Amino acid sequence: MKRSDLYIRIMTAVLLVAVLSYIGVYIYNAVSSTLETTTAIHYTVEQTISTQGYIVRTETVLTDVGIVVLPIVGEGEKVASGQAIAIEYLSGEALETASEIRSLRMMIAQIETSVGVEAAEAARLESVMGLSRAIQRGDLSRLDELLLDVETNIFVESYAQTADLPSMKARLELLEARDSGVRTIYAPVSGTFSQTVDGFEAIAPNALFDISPSSLEELFDTQPSVSGAGKLVTEFKWYYAAIMSVNEASRLSEDSQIPVQFSGAFYATMDMLVERIGRRDGDECVVLFSSTRNIHDIAPHRQLRADVVFDTVSGIRVPKEAIHLDDGVTFIYLQTGVRAEKVNVDILHEYGDGYLVRDGAESGTPLRVGSTIIVKGNNLFDGKVVGSKINVFLAGTE
Repeated sequence: MKRSDLYIRIMTAVLLVAVLSYIGVYIYNAVSSTLETTTAIHYTVEQTISTQGYIVRTETVLTDVGIVVLPIVGEGEKVASGQAIAIEYLSGEALETASEIRSLRMMIAQIETSVGVEAAEAARLESVMGLSRAIQRGDLSRLDELLLDVETNIFVESYAQTADLPSMKARLELLEARDSGVRTIYAPVSGTFSQTVDGFEAIAPNALFDISPSSLEELFDTQPSVSGAGKLVTEFKWYYAAIMSVNEASRLSEDSQIPVQFSGAFYATMDMLVERIGRRDGDECVVLFSSTRNIHDIAPHRQLRADVVFDTVSGIRVPKEAIHLDDGVTFIYLQTGVRAEKVNVDILHEYGDGYLVRDGAESGTPLRVGSTIIVKGNNLFDGKVVGSKINVFLAGTE
């Protein structure tokens, strides 16, 4: 009887140890088998070539002989042949006379329109509000006029101005009767106006069609000493001559449209025509692009950086850790319900810490935007029941 009791105790202890071991192994596996997943998202990557290049246009420099030239048209504005585009002051005295004439005209007009206390108060308020609106908009083109308006209406006594009105008019007539030394500059041809003159305006676009990279650099290496009252861009078509490696240029083809992303002083993306892939000079060549868009924005610029987009790749982004390879076949696991599903994938592009793979709608697999991709899991196989998700993150976050 005693032996039987001992046997039962031993068997009970063995069973207890077995149960505890099983529970321990289960808990260990549950804790260590962290299932990491991510949601499949659509992603597009642009494959680009970074370049430095030069802008060339058909340009005419406006000559000047005065000490000060003040444009009366805006930067990038389209002007007609014969249109007045700038005022030129031939001497310091001419500039002072013109400034006094302008001030007298404004003061006389303000005195004549500001009759009575209410009108004077309204003029004061309007002068202050006009200056405030200009500052808020960042428009300082009429700053001198606005300041003079404030000074006349607020800081100068109205009665004194009214009393001085006859003498002001007499002084104005005297100044206007003089040889003012002021010349108006007219546009010799129609075009797009720019104040910027850098000395390279004489370089014609046809000089770029068969130029080597070294010759292009030499062409813009030394800036000529040229002055002018501005320039007119007389053709809408403009060119961007970029230096590229021969290998990069081989990805492009002449007469094709391709996106070019400018950055820096001029920021824009536009489709440009590949006009010419130039002759090889060592491992480099000049690729010539052209466009008829944005001439009013590009007019002041000469040397610019740009990224040439030679291809775009779209697909579903998959973290590199989720990719498996077996006997030359690339695949991932999706979590479908509570099971792991093996899905073959076609890798299109490597990007950062992930790959772009073909959408299942194209390849005939269950992989779609919104699918749950298993990034990590222990002993995965097709059809395995997977545990709850312990760590969830989004692939593609940089």
